[in-house]
Amino acid sequence: MKLSSFLLMLSLSLLFSCQKEEGTSTQSFKTGKNRFTLIADGVEREYYVHVPKGYTGTSATPVVIMFHGSNQSGEQFYNISGWKEVGESENILTVYPSALVYCVTEDGVTQTISKWNSLPGGADFCPNAVLKDDLKFMRAMFADLGAKFKVDAKRIYTVGFSSGGQFSATCAVKLSDLIAAAISCGGGGALPRDSVYTPVRLLPTMLFFGNMDGKMIKGVGLPAGSAVPMGFTQLYKDYPYLYAVQPKPYINTFKLKESSYTTSGDPNSVVVADYQGLSGRADHVFKMVEVKGLEHEYPNGINHPMKAAVFHWAWFKQFSLP
Repeated sequence: MKLSSFLLMLSLSLLFSCQKEEGTSTQSFKTGKNRFTLIADGVEREYYVHVPKGYTGTSATPVVIMFHGSNQSGEQFYNISGWKEVGESENILTVYPSALVYCVTEDGVTQTISKWNSLPGGADFCPNAVLKDDLKFMRAMFADLGAKFKVDAKRIYTVGFSSGGQFSATCAVKLSDLIAAAISCGGGGALPRDSVYTPVRLLPTMLFFGNMDGKMIKGVGLPAGSAVPMGFTQLYKDYPYLYAVQPKPYINTFKLKESSYTTSGDPNSVVVADYQGLSGRADHVFKMVEVKGLEHEYPNGINHPMKAAVFHWAWFKQFSLP
């Protein structure tokens, strides 16, 4: 076994077998919906897990972690995201953590809402807000999951919507030694504009958004209810600002080939741009997905014909940690 592979497996083994940094959960689980709590960074945190009927605990099982958006909760996304249904059909564990509540000022409005603590620029927290470390929460949650379930440590994935999409991108940078691939959903961009970070690992990433996303529409100065063009060439020709906040931070951070991407899809439904990494590795990729008629929401087949969880799992399952 190569030394690098041995060290990876050793670190994952320690992560999933040790007690959490600040507290140990002894809660058991049942098939279906479960709520667990733990202590991370000095506060109690919660997360929900859907255990499919086919889970036996005898074989390593993939995990998908779904991060909700602002002013939402893990339980809400357990109910509406569509991931528990995919968990049942694919026999995977699906996990729904909850963000903490903070004072936040957005669009000139100050309110107290749930928000993920992402890379700088992800939110305008009030000056007196005491932010907790959500990456510590994730590491503690990974350990807790590993203690409760037979987790496939090479097949853990993160997907997030809006604020959760920003946090999924944060995990792609900071926890890419522990996750196999990451998806961010929402048209306003997932990494801060003009940012260049150094990921732990160059992993597969995706940015997924609708051409009627209200936050994006407002950002480019269009009236509410407007739509931007379907197709990336025309989109970024018309709105270069979007190029700066959508693909450019991924290109810089994840070392992608900027000009040699391929496009596919149907502008009447979904269009895709596929970027390759400078490394040339088959798993060093970035996918952009634009969905026609999708507003600022995670599509579940009810709020929009697209079932994002099904679409996302089809992409996730081809990747695993090396």
